Amino acid sequence: MSTMPQPTQNKILPVNSSGNLAAIINPTQIRELSQKNDKVMQIATLLHTSLSIEEIIAQFSEEIRGVIHHENLSYVNEKLDINVVIGESARHSCVYELSINDQHLGLLSLTRNKKFSDADIEQLERLICALHYPLRNAVLYTVALNSAHKDPLTGIGNRAAMNTALHREIELASRHNRSLGIILFDVDHFKSINDTYGHAAGDYCLQSLVKCAEKSVRISDLLFRYGGEEFMIVLPETDEDGVLRLAKRIRRRVERLETTYQNQLIRMTISLGITTLCENDDEKMLFNRSDEALYKAKQDGRNCIRIATVTG
Repeated sequence: MSTMPQPTQNKILPVNSSGNLAAIINPTQIRELSQKNDKVMQIATLLHTSLSIEEIIAQFSEEIRGVIHHENLSYVNEKLDINVVIGESARHSCVYELSINDQHLGLLSLTRNKKFSDADIEQLERLICALHYPLRNAVLYTVALNSAHKDPLTGIGNRAAMNTALHREIELASRHNRSLGIILFDVDHFKSINDTYGHAAGDYCLQSLVKCAEKSVRISDLLFRYGGEEFMIVLPETDEDGVLRLAKRIRRRVERLETTYQNQLIRMTISLGITTLCENDDEKMLFNRSDEALYKAKQDGRNCIRIATVTG
């Protein structure tokens, strides 16, 4: 059986207890408590088999239900935008902030219709010891996974994320006979912005452009940076008219955008190529068709939109 490493600043901190007083566990007691409680070690061993936060929380709820009955268990990690809810919320609650070595792991709460006794709370806090390290590992894995698919400059998805999303959305659209739209766009004469104002100014312009685009798209639309000044928007359940409306809106907003860097006003325009999913399209075919439309927009004078023509 594996042993848990010695924690230094683990916390099981009750931040809210509706109708109950929850005792605070001394951080130095966590390892001792877990070693003395076979159930804790049993649960910890089970939870260590997964790196999915959702699976870990669901497994934890299932494993402790026979010891601490609860109608509802929820976990929230705002930084990772994760909110896991199991069951229906009830009257009485215990809420805990979980952390290891000052690394915030999220908020865990349990609710039920029957008030939690002091003995229940003590037992619950022992059981939570089993959750710390598996949850920490899953959080670190999720952060690393998100970083690997995120563009560090703009914070949106990178090319790897784009390829994954495009494959998924094409499969979904084809399976359910739904429309799917694509917009490719890039910044006109971006090299001249870098040459005139410097690369730091160019980076700032790209960040400003992304913010402008994010304000224009719907929640369901997916925005990616797939090259230096090149971007893609994937629009689920959107026909050609809808794609064109969004492309026009983004083009106008970027044209009016006033980006100020070190007291210098920098204006940008973009060229856009659009297309929609056709029968038997794969990622390469869809991308190439929109790329051809973008190239045509460049040829036709830039700061314009061109629609890919479908042949055959």
